[in-house]
Amino acid sequence: MSKDYRRASLARATPRRGKQGHSCLWSFLLGGMLGAFGVGLYWTQNPDAMQTPPAALPAKVERPAAAPPSFEFPNLLRDTEVDIAPPPPPPPAAPRPEPPAAVETVQPAPPPAVPTSTNGKGFLVQVGSFRRASDAERLKAELALLGISSRVEKATIPSGETYHRVRTGPYADQAAVDKVRALLKRNGKDAMTIPIK
Repeated sequence: MSKDYRRASLARATPRRGKQGHSCLWSFLLGGMLGAFGVGLYWTQNPDAMQTPPAALPAKVERPAAAPPSFEFPNLLRDTEVDIAPPPPPPPAAPRPEPPAAVETVQPAPPPAVPTSTNGKGFLVQVGSFRRASDAERLKAELALLGISSRVEKATIPSGETYHRVRTGPYADQAAVDKVRALLKRNGKDAMTIPIK
C-alpha cells in the first residue's frame, strides 16, 4: 500500500504556537503578582523597615505671629493729587508760499450718468448677471469703489430662472459709454452695451 505524504507535510508546515504565546503572558502576570505579594508581606512583617528615626524628624519651631502686611499703595493713591495741565498748543505752521495762479482753468467734465436727451433713447452698460443676489451686490460695491454708480435689476428669463443684473447708466451718447467701458476694461471687468428703446 502507498503512503500519503501530503498530510504529513501539512502537519509539519503549520506549527502550533498558540498555547506557547499565552503561557508566556500568564507566567509574567503570575510573576508580577507573586512579587507584589512578597513585597507586601515583607512590609507587614517588618514594621521597622518603614519607620523613620525620630532624630530625622525636624523639630517644630514656634514662630511668632506674623504681623499683618502693611500696604501703603492705597493710601498713596488716595492722598496724592495729580495736576494735569492741558498740553501746550502746537506752534503755528510756517506760512506756505501760494502757488502762482494758473493761466488756464480746467472745466470739469459733466457726469456721464446724466442723460442729455429727453426722447427716452440712450444706452445702458451691463457689467454682470448673476444667479445669486450676493454676487451682484459684491460687483456693485466694486463698481462703487471705481466711482461708477450702478444698480441691481432682478430679471426672470422664460425658463423660470431668476438673474440679478448689474447695470449702470443710462448714458446719452456712445462716447460716454465708451469712456465707462474703457474704465471697466482697465480694471479687468468686461461689459456690454444695451441700447434703450
